[in-house]
Amino acid sequence: MDQEPTAATEARYGYAIEAVENAAKTLLMLRTRSTIRAVDVSAELGVARSTAHRMVSTLAQAGLLQRNLTDKTYTAGHALVELGMVVADAVDVRPVVQPLLTQLAFETGETAHFLVREQDEVLFTLVAEGTYVIRSASRVGSRLPAHTTSAGKCLLATLTSEELSALYPPGQPLEGGTERAIRDRGQLLDELAEVAEAGWAVNRSESEPGLYAVSVAVPGRRGRALGAITISGPAERLEPLTKQTVEKLRSAVAAVQVQLAGAPWRHPDDSGTHRRTNSSPDTA
Repeated sequence: MDQEPTAATEARYGYAIEAVENAAKTLLMLRTRSTIRAVDVSAELGVARSTAHRMVSTLAQAGLLQRNLTDKTYTAGHALVELGMVVADAVDVRPVVQPLLTQLAFETGETAHFLVREQDEVLFTLVAEGTYVIRSASRVGSRLPAHTTSAGKCLLATLTSEELSALYPPGQPLEGGTERAIRDRGQLLDELAEVAEAGWAVNRSESEPGLYAVSVAVPGRRGRALGAITISGPAERLEPLTKQTVEKLRSAVAAVQVQLAGAPWRHPDDSGTHRRTNSSPDTA
């Protein structure tokens, strides 16, 4: 009968599966850089480029890497980010955020979500639905173009200019959302600069007609956003309460930071220096 290898036998016999070891080394390259290319993997592992291409393609199919079609680079995929959120330093942000979403929904009557960014999209991961009969519904599990959402703008505003250029190359039109969504790259960059200065963002019916949303990013210890908390509802009801909503969101974000402060937290894709989004709000 086969026996499971122990740590002692692995150390003694060098027990390892080369393909698995190379896959692990490929993913670990993201600890020191925000993107990787097949040619980088080839050089790092000392394998043929064709082998490196198969490696990154397989990891992308599993959701562990995500390919950027514009420059053929790879970043952390949704599965790797979700795994990192659960196991990074044994800290899971979700149990911290969920009660705060519930509190926000109770205090405002509006729906509260927690979103993370994946390339040029945002993923809805947590929700607490509001108490109003007419309210925003749960969108957990769905994705939207980041530039059409308030959470996406908050998260994009933490990126460097180089990262933004990789996501939104000059001359490439912005797609998705309603007729009110941003279509011009220059307009997007201008708004992101305002968001970075203010520390919060709004969605004025840009992702869905009649919807209004306000978001504040949750910064990690090195300034990299862990995600963003959003409150959304009908525009006619929520827009007049923008400033009050921003303050409630900021209080929730501060509570998240306090609760995470006791543990050494590192974002699963924390590999660079980014602008912080925690200054006083003047403009949306």
